[in-house]
Amino acid sequence: MHLSERDRALLDGAEGEAARQAMAALVQLAEAYDAPDMVDIGYAHVHAGMALYKGDVELIESVAGQGARMAVPVSTNIANADMGDWASTGAPDSLGKLQKRAEAAHRAMGSATSFTCTPYWAGHWPTWNMHIASIESGVTVFANSVLGARSNRDGFFATYAGITGRYPRFGLHLDENRRPTHRVQVTARPRGTADFTALGYAVGRAVTNGVPLIAGLDRRPDLDELDALGVGMATSGGVAMFVIPGVTPPFGPEADGAGLPEAEVDEGALAGIFGEFSTGDETGFDLVHLGCPHASFEEMKHYARLLEGRRVADGVEVWITTNRVVRQMAREAGLLAPMLAAGAKVVSDTCPISCHFACTCSPDPALGVEPPKIRTILVDSAKQAHYVRDMIQCPTLLTTSELAVESACTGRFHPRPRRND
Repeated sequence: MHLSERDRALLDGAEGEAARQAMAALVQLAEAYDAPDMVDIGYAHVHAGMALYKGDVELIESVAGQGARMAVPVSTNIANADMGDWASTGAPDSLGKLQKRAEAAHRAMGSATSFTCTPYWAGHWPTWNMHIASIESGVTVFANSVLGARSNRDGFFATYAGITGRYPRFGLHLDENRRPTHRVQVTARPRGTADFTALGYAVGRAVTNGVPLIAGLDRRPDLDELDALGVGMATSGGVAMFVIPGVTPPFGPEADGAGLPEAEVDEGALAGIFGEFSTGDETGFDLVHLGCPHASFEEMKHYARLLEGRRVADGVEVWITTNRVVRQMAREAGLLAPMLAAGAKVVSDTCPISCHFACTCSPDPALGVEPPKIRTILVDSAKQAHYVRDMIQCPTLLTTSELAVESACTGRFHPRPRRND
């Protein structure tokens, strides 16, 4: 493969040991995928350093300790504790303090310590044709499909890309891999983010790791619905890009996917996803979680309206998760007051599947983390429902955002009704 003069200088240690190791790792990645060369990236969304995973914070500290500095704007992915108020979620001090060490390491490297799965709502908005790197599958699919940026699903290599400002040219960084591979006809009429996560979940199952062209939507989805659609696909399949004609750059309204393998998602398929993830105790749910992926400012406005003048039922806990920037914006706009008055908790940096609730990550015994016993979690996102079952290993109830709030306030599950086909 071709390496630029700077690439070779990095390999020779011209910018320090951390940059040398980062470039060496990227060269290995490039060789594994037969990449012809490297591209300059404009942004990276990187690994947080997870306090629940033994040695993970120390890994981030060691990279920072070698003198690593980010060469491009960098945001950090979701973490294992709300670093502003972990006690309110029941996390032990040992976990919160260890997670704060990762925050300090990222600040030393020049990362924006956003700790979120939706950095675009915090102002990180890569533009059309910008090459980026991302550890978070939801960020990848949103960047590729809505913003027209170019990203693979990268894992820890996103950190190396952030340090060097370089990434191998393969996968969705190449034009030929950004073309639709399937045509999905949508005859359902999804409304709201919960419906769109379920639609995405059905599409991901149908196309696995392809690039679906979505046809048949009766209106242009809003930004939150597009976000929800992508995370659904990335959860049930390996989808890293979808195409909606007239929405996804540079595909105009005339794109139709003729001749591609076809699939259909009707109302029955949509209702089936809600039914599949609604197997918990309808009067025994412990937690209602809103905001997966982390809520945007518009979603926070919606949740505030739904909770205005209401009160969460006894024995039910409500978490609304968002990023630090949106939480501060919501505070200044007066949106937190009705949520808190209703008894909800507004949490940043983490979420139920990434906090001390998770029982599958085998934390260091010295942390003293004991996952609570949770009977059922009620959610408004197919992504969260999927990972609650994997990470917390408890049943779920899935419904719309509006009905999730109604369930929280009545203490009784209100399922999404099936709509007319």
